[in-house]
Amino acid sequence: MPLRAPIRTSQILTLRKLQCLNAASNEFRAAPVVIAVSHQNQPELLKRALKSAVEQTLVDERKAQIAVLDDQSEENWRDITGAILDHPAITILTARCGSPARSRNQILDWAEKQPQIKWVARLDADDEFAATNSLEALYRQAETQNSIAAIGSNKLRINGSLSSNINHASPKELLNTEALVQLVQSFCIEGQKRELPSCNLLLRADAGLRYPNIRSAEDHWLVMRLLFDFPDRVSVVSEPTYAIYSLTGNDTQFNRDTGYWADSRKKLAFVAQKLLELKNNDQELVGYGLEGAVWLEGDTVRKQFYPWSMTVTEVTMLKELLKNEATPIPPVQWSQAREGFWHYVTPKVAYSTIRKHIPFDQVVHFLQALYKAGIATLNIKRDNLRLTPEGNLHYIDIGKDIQPLTTSYFLDMCARLYGIGILGYDDEELVRRSSTLRPEEALSEIPGFTNFYRDLISGLHGQDSAVTTAPVAENEAADVTLLIKCCAQDADGLYEQVAHIVTQLSFPTTFAETILLVDGYAGPFLRQYAEPDLQSVLDQAARLKADGLIHEILTPPKGTESIQAIYEQWFGTSEASDTHTINNAPLYPQVWAFSKIQTRYVLQCDCDVLVGRKRMGHDYLTDMLDAISVDGALSVGFNIPKATNDALAYQGKAGEFPPEVRFGLLDLHRIRGCLPINNPVHDGRHQLTWHRALQQFQKESGRHTSLRGGNPESFYIHPRNEDKASLKYSAIRDLVAQGIFPAKQAEQFDLVPNAAWRYPQRHEPVIFLLKGRFTSAIKLRRCLKSLEQQSDHSFGVILIDDASGYAHSWHYPEQMRPFKNRYTLVRNIKREGHIANMQKAVSQICTDPSSMIVILDQDDYLMQDTVVEQLLHARAKGHDLIQMPMFRPNKPLKLYQPDYNSPRQKGGGNTWAHMRGFTKDLFDRIPIQHLKTADDDWYRQVTDYATMLPMAELARSPVYLDAGYAYWHERDDYSATHKEQEVAALKEILAKPALEKEGTVEPSPACDESSP
Repeated sequence: MPLRAPIRTSQILTLRKLQCLNAASNEFRAAPVVIAVSHQNQPELLKRALKSAVEQTLVDERKAQIAVLDDQSEENWRDITGAILDHPAITILTARCGSPARSRNQILDWAEKQPQIKWVARLDADDEFAATNSLEALYRQAETQNSIAAIGSNKLRINGSLSSNINHASPKELLNTEALVQLVQSFCIEGQKRELPSCNLLLRADAGLRYPNIRSAEDHWLVMRLLFDFPDRVSVVSEPTYAIYSLTGNDTQFNRDTGYWADSRKKLAFVAQKLLELKNNDQELVGYGLEGAVWLEGDTVRKQFYPWSMTVTEVTMLKELLKNEATPIPPVQWSQAREGFWHYVTPKVAYSTIRKHIPFDQVVHFLQALYKAGIATLNIKRDNLRLTPEGNLHYIDIGKDIQPLTTSYFLDMCARLYGIGILGYDDEELVRRSSTLRPEEALSEIPGFTNFYRDLISGLHGQDSAVTTAPVAENEAADVTLLIKCCAQDADGLYEQVAHIVTQLSFPTTFAETILLVDGYAGPFLRQYAEPDLQSVLDQAARLKADGLIHEILTPPKGTESIQAIYEQWFGTSEASDTHTINNAPLYPQVWAFSKIQTRYVLQCDCDVLVGRKRMGHDYLTDMLDAISVDGALSVGFNIPKATNDALAYQGKAGEFPPEVRFGLLDLHRIRGCLPINNPVHDGRHQLTWHRALQQFQKESGRHTSLRGGNPESFYIHPRNEDKASLKYSAIRDLVAQGIFPAKQAEQFDLVPNAAWRYPQRHEPVIFLLKGRFTSAIKLRRCLKSLEQQSDHSFGVILIDDASGYAHSWHYPEQMRPFKNRYTLVRNIKREGHIANMQKAVSQICTDPSSMIVILDQDDYLMQDTVVEQLLHARAKGHDLIQMPMFRPNKPLKLYQPDYNSPRQKGGGNTWAHMRGFTKDLFDRIPIQHLKTADDDWYRQVTDYATMLPMAELARSPVYLDAGYAYWHERDDYSATHKEQEVAALKEILAKPALEKEGTVEPSPACDESSP
């Protein structure tokens, strides 16, 4: 299977790439007349045409030169044409033009830039001059009469035989408007064989006229314009005959066979009659073209459309598109005449015409305004652009070439306007032509356009960059230390657990210091649940400190003197020298650590507690400090999950509660004032833990208390040792961290592991799946902001962080807060990969088979605020796979329109591209083997291909919605090794058998190739 779509010929926007292959000699280049011969693959006929050209008297006199323009002929055309091309009068040009009209226009553009050339004489490659003085006759008369053009007569060659009939150019017929119209009617409608002598033309190089790019009769349209607009400045030369014209050209015959020939002539006849009517009615004609005629009526401008050029459906569309008068397009009022013709009127404005360049700012403002309005103006050329008296750029050609915006249309119009306005290109330098280049390759040939377009789109979709880091605590509790207690059996997962505690507790108020107490006791342990590994604990502690999560590591000294000194301070006796109580509970390490704390207060907790925050903005620490300030309070316990959302008053009688050893705030200043306290010794060990000894003291004192209560927005849960194994790869810690717990857990200090712990299920009609790992805060914020800005909020969000760790993702719940009950946040303990995460989200968390799942990477964002609206509308039409355009700032010129017909044969056919949405049902129907490698592992590379290719094949009704860019996608460049792995995986994926769909594929919108 091909890794890329096969190269094909298509209509794309390309430069003409004019090149001079051979220049005429200096003496001929000074000639004022150029004989313009364009051709494509006509070398034998070209030889005859050139022979007649070099024999012209003006060439002999060095007053005429010859320009041959080759429009992408086969490589050997010069060899076949032969030695005639070596004539010193001949300049050989080559360009990518794409049609006979555009080839002729290229020569006109070229000639206009040659300062010595005043006249351009037309000679088709399959025609020839009728006499050696044919050109001289037109030239002399045009010069004498100061004309802008001269028209001659022609003979006819039909199927290789010269006809006796001559198409005489008659001044009485051509220079009289009514006679001209009658001639046009005669050959266009009535079947007269003699047509306008349009091929027999000598035109001033600076006349500014160009052939319309139509399939047939383009020369008649140009000559009719000449004769209508400049009847007093056109010379008509009947004798000698100018050319022998062939009626059996390939293009002519094709146009006859397909109907273009007759259709174009019927339209020509209609326009000629209409122009005559306007002239006879003394209308002040402003302009006319292939779509309609425009004239002045007082202070207004009126345009009447020809019957074939405007329908009620198109008018309705234009009314809707142009209802915003802030767009750089004149406001119009529509009406329909009794004859059915559509008209509009618009106020007359003192516009200025466009010259070679347009101010840069006006180009940008014009494009930005049209993009925001959702409008594409396809016929970008100088005749259709004007500057208002205020200097603003307007598009004045209101008609069919104004269309709803698509990315393809917008890219084309940007390129054309940039080329014309900024680079000063000719109007036809950039148009759609047949080419084997990829569109982005062709556009990248335009100097500076890649950066221009990237900056333009970036400016249109810029995101607020104020938030550049994760939230930072605004306050510091300068008199509070956070102390986390651990021992050798806490080695497994200690780093992440401590990171969980620290990040959960350090906002919105942080601590003066964060300390990790490492108990060096080697065992045996009370209720031991894991093999001790003190070295691993110390190594992880060092990492925690290096990463800035803790400030200090405390390890109690082991000497008897130190132990007895601390016990003497706390309990008034040095009889005991064991670090643990008679029941093997730790005692010495904790009270020793308290002696090292420099602040008045310590928030101390076991390293295994699970900290829940329903709202990160809840300042639990200030609440606890306020509570402990009550006279006699020695400690305040951290709250537990409650069955109510109401804050409970802090309370506790003397001795009612012990200080919360697992998690509580201690007033060390007051506690030290109570020391020593009683703690009996038996067999060299104290009988009570420090918190039980304090509780006993409180009872005896009658005035000292430990308090419990507070706001349930912050709480903790303690897993029993026997339950810790079940926490290793479960979601419980993540759920608790978000403040989520099942009803059975309410009012319980200890974890209830068999309660209904699960992530919130999603059932919205549209669900965005946000996957990522170590996504920067600014990128995640802009992603979420693009969702918040959606006009329709009937969507859900699943955000999966693939094991970035709590040090990175601690603030994610607060970032998700704007979505209220419409989001599910999943933070993996270990990295699972894209496909495993998709399966978890789509197959386990999403419950409605009809839900549309939309992939939105966390470092990307939506570029429109109507994405959800569009998705819901398409879903209502039955589409089960929906894609929308993405913009890649590193590849700004590339468009990614998916091809749903046999995409596996086309390197994926862009079905992988963002933005992509699919129903849960469609995803669940993917055979598992299509998502796995030959080694039965999930694909880790090109997972977008692995998932989207089978869904594109299975989809009953895929669709591509293009109303402008919908998805901003950026990523860092991959390494060479990664790319090699991608290629290998892609080969394997493409080689899998195509899947059979149920039903037929509804066609997606065709690629927009109608732009001029």
